[in-house]
This record gives sequence, C-alpha cells and structure tokens, in this order.
Amino acid sequence: MLLKTLLYLLLIIIILSNPDATFRYAYEGLYQWAAKMVPTLFPFMMISSIMVYSGADLELGHMLTRILKKIYRYSSYGLYAIFMGFFCGFPMGAKVVSDLLEKNKLNKSEANTLLAFCNNIGPAYFMGIIIPILHECGYHNTILFVFGMYGIPAVYGAALGYLHASRNTLAKIQYSDNISPSPETPTLSLASTLKKSCIDNTQALIVLGGYITFTNAFRILLDFMPLSANHKNILSSFLEIIGGVQAIYTTTLLPSQKVFWIMTALCFGGVSCIMQTSSFLEKSGLSIGHYLKHKFIITVISAAYYLLII
Repeated sequence: MLLKTLLYLLLIIIILSNPDATFRYAYEGLYQWAAKMVPTLFPFMMISSIMVYSGADLELGHMLTRILKKIYRYSSYGLYAIFMGFFCGFPMGAKVVSDLLEKNKLNKSEANTLLAFCNNIGPAYFMGIIIPILHECGYHNTILFVFGMYGIPAVYGAALGYLHASRNTLAKIQYSDNISPSPETPTLSLASTLKKSCIDNTQALIVLGGYITFTNAFRILLDFMPLSANHKNILSSFLEIIGGVQAIYTTTLLPSQKVFWIMTALCFGGVSCIMQTSSFLEKSGLSIGHYLKHKFIITVISAAYYLLII
C-alpha cells in the first residue's frame, strides 16, 4: 500500500513539474474524443442498442448465419457481434458482446471467445486516416494492409470457433439460438428504447472521454525519459492510438518504419483502448486478462506479417 501511495505522489509531482505540457496533452485527448470519437461512434452505439433491445440483432444474425455458418461456428447472436465489431469498430465489439451477455443472448464461453478477436479499429478510421498515410509513405497497394488489419483477426476468430467447438464448449449453441433474453426483461416501446439507449450510450461515451483524456495527459511521463523524439512518439502510440498515429507520422523515421509501427500500434490499440474495453467488460463480468492475452497474440502475429510484407 505504501508503494502505491508513493507512486501516486510521484505522478502528481511529475504533473506539477510541467503543468503546461500536461494540459496540452490532456487537451489533445479531449479534442480527439469530442471531434472524432463522439460523432463517429455515437450513432453506431445507438443503432446497436436499439437492435439489441428490439430483437433485430437476432434477425441480422440469422441473415449472417446463411452466409457465414461454414466459416464461423457461432450462434446468430455471436455473428451479430462479429458484424458490429468489425464494421463499426472499437470499442463496439466489446460493448456489443457485453450487452448480449448481460441480456442472456450469449453464454460466457462464447462471449469470451468473441471478445478475443472482434474488438478492432473501425474501418471508417482506417480508410479515412490510415490509407492516406500509407499512400503518402509510398504504399499504394493497400489490400495487404487491410488484410493485416481485419483478415488476421477474422481468420483467428474462425480458428477459435473451430477449436472451441471441437472441445464442446460451443457445441450447444452452434448454429442455434437456444439462448434467449432473460424473461424478466420487459419489452420496451420505441420511445423508451430510444431514451434508454441515449442515456446508456451517453454515459458510456463520457467514460470513454475520461479514459482518453487521462491517458493522453500521462504522455508527460515520456518527456522525462532519456529517449529520442522518434522513440517517444512510437511509445505514445501504445498509450493512445489516435494521437499516436499522427505522432509516428511526424517522426524522421523511414517511411517503411513509420508504416510498420503505425500498423503494429493499431493492432494493439493502446492502453487507452484497453481501459475503455475494461469499462464495458466490468459490468458483464468478462475477463480483461483473457482479452489481453488474445490481443497480444494477434498483435505479435500481425507485427510479424507486416515485417514480412514491408
């Protein structure tokens, strides 16, 4: 306990030693949240919540089952979570899995398996920010990078599904929907659904904004490290990814090195992303340790892949 107290005091001293820089970093995090995350993520969060409350998630899952049942050995609700995680982007994967587990639409085994691979950087951010950076760095054929970002987790998830099915951990839910919402959950009207979705998702976004601002503020720690500016910028991307990508891009590294570190950091997601994911998992009882283990495995595989193609 004494060690923790001394550590907290040290952090306070570091912040007070350079308040202007801490303010600047925190402000950058707050701006990224307000200008990029809220308008991009909030509509997806609302739509997903409405679908879960209305039962439309199961209908979409049935549609996906007809297409993907030979590849992904998950329930219809599981396929819905995969769809939202990949196409809406982080942290929607964690949120959707958590919401479905809370409503008894997934069991804990399947939820943990889904969480291992469907919580990734969103394609809207990748296409709008990362692909132009790849072009600027001289990589005009971006298909290989798209595969590294989304194909590797997708293949990993398919393999996990077969592995769990072979161990009979998902056998009872495979291609079926025998897990239904808790009977205690009342059917809400459209007005009540919209109100509840808006309140829940606004609270979630505020929490995410706090994590982003807090994590960015502690980029001040890097200023006290005897490292070059390039190394500090690389490390900052593993703290908070949105600002970190821009920091790597402004370094004096070779274009190939910039691309490698940007893509690797994107796969990891950063400490801020882990904290945001943890906020969704806490209420549903899912393990952040389980998530981190698989996130680390996918990051290592992806880094090796990017090293090979670059």
